Amino acid sequence: MAMLFIFVGIFFSQALLADSAGLRGQVVGEVSAQDVEASLLSELASTFRPGTPHDHVLKLEAELHPMYSVVPQGRDGTLNHAVVRYVLHRFFAQKYGWFIRGLEPGTENAAKPPKEQELQGSQNTQEWVPSYVQSFLEQLQGDRGISLRELAIIAGTLEDLIHKEAVARLRQGYDALLFPPEVPLDEQRARQALEIYMMIYMLGGNFTLKGPAQVMHAHDLFTKKVKDWVASQEWMHAIQMELFPDSAQTPLHFNDTALVVEEVGRRYGVYNDQECGKLKSELLSIESKKAGRVRLTEFYKKGLTGVFEFNEKVEYLRAVGVLDESDPTQPYVIVPNYVSARPNCLVASSFYAVCCRNECEELMATLERKLSSGMAKPSQILDIISNLASATVSAEREISAGMTQRLESIAAANGGLVPLHGRLFAQWMHHVYPRECPHPHKSGTTSPQTPDEWMEMTGQTESSLSKEEAMGHIDNDACDENCSGPMGSDARHHHHFKENELPWDDAEELLFAPASLEQVAKSDPQQRRSWVSRFAFLVLPGLVFLVCKVALSNASGASNSKLPLYYHGQQKERLA
Repeated sequence: MAMLFIFVGIFFSQALLADSAGLRGQVVGEVSAQDVEASLLSELASTFRPGTPHDHVLKLEAELHPMYSVVPQGRDGTLNHAVVRYVLHRFFAQKYGWFIRGLEPGTENAAKPPKEQELQGSQNTQEWVPSYVQSFLEQLQGDRGISLRELAIIAGTLEDLIHKEAVARLRQGYDALLFPPEVPLDEQRARQALEIYMMIYMLGGNFTLKGPAQVMHAHDLFTKKVKDWVASQEWMHAIQMELFPDSAQTPLHFNDTALVVEEVGRRYGVYNDQECGKLKSELLSIESKKAGRVRLTEFYKKGLTGVFEFNEKVEYLRAVGVLDESDPTQPYVIVPNYVSARPNCLVASSFYAVCCRNECEELMATLERKLSSGMAKPSQILDIISNLASATVSAEREISAGMTQRLESIAAANGGLVPLHGRLFAQWMHHVYPRECPHPHKSGTTSPQTPDEWMEMTGQTESSLSKEEAMGHIDNDACDENCSGPMGSDARHHHHFKENELPWDDAEELLFAPASLEQVAKSDPQQRRSWVSRFAFLVLPGLVFLVCKVALSNASGASNSKLPLYYHGQQKERLA
């Protein structure tokens, strides 16, 4: 991934020198507030159809249900604003490796309001969209919490917008190659169109080349310069053949290739897992005696000689939450935090970045499934964790007395039960699985910024060190023979570590944060009236029509279908 970013810079310069129109330009697939509302209302209206709601919503509802059932709920069984964000962030990261912009911790207030963003022109981000969708729906249904069905509608809306962006980029590739979308493509031209789409995807939509000559010249550069480009194209071609086995003989329509690119977006995170595994292994090869941590000096040394360029500035590493500076004289890079950090993400969409998936998610999902609750006794947690293996931690182990005591202290502060969705338990999991579970920083102290975003915010011209600057850090290393150097291979192999050597602080942050729905509603009454008006004019007539149609149909005995159970948590009956 680091190699890809290096190449992109080279690619821009070479393309420009070749008298091309340049790659950077208006981002294809940008959305307005009206586009977002239209997608949401379409998903919402689908749930009011007679009989069964839209299959897409039902599928998402079933997938979200396990997490929904264990996070903090209100008395009516709904989720507050903060919990909805938390669930959606985890859901998309776990399912696709999509880190949705605007849902990650630290991005609550990062986006500008839609109206302001529209006035300022196009930006290569839709960070405002998730909050806008959520607030729009919250206010449509009266500022109460979000039900499971509504959670699925929000997720479906985001997926719908992402799909539309992919289709728009595919059409952009067709236009650049002068392929009319209405004309089916034979195997060679279909493969060509899909490879150009993949270029646009890897460039995050920053692509304005026109004409087959320029586009194929750019394609040749990708083939030569991008690491594993050929392998990634074979992977995409395999998806094409899986979906359309006869496409070697039967031409593909535009809608067919659109299905392929949609599936590419869904699966790219899994494909990227291979690179993430290599990145983690490279870091663990220089792991210090503190588990899951690499001395900053060793980090820079590895960057000068290894496969990956570990050369981010200290200030940038600190900003994205990668550094352990509990001892200011001896900073460490936290391995799980770094692996999933923005420097190693592919910003493939204006809605999301493809990042290394948080390995702790699988551990948490197992814990939640076994406990069927978001609160548990320490003894229940210990029984599960002591037999729950990870990639680097064996099962059937005994949790240390110190970590047992810390778990019990968390429970003591919460009526005898441990809240699974709080900062202290996340910190406890980091100590127990230091190579898989990230260290949870306090809210507001870090931000998931790309290098470009960090440079723009800070006024820095570079986010990485030059070779000379990295050597300066290495030469000034004050670590002596008693310093915490690299862990021996034997210790790494047997997964030995001392949890209590890692820093611990007692600052708790629970997911029970008060919902800000009333504050949102009161802060902009004009916007609320606007949303309600749109709902009344766009959706209400259709709903009245459906209700009347079903009522008449039932009265005549022609049909016994009903509107889907929707409000007040009744969707649980349908799931049962």
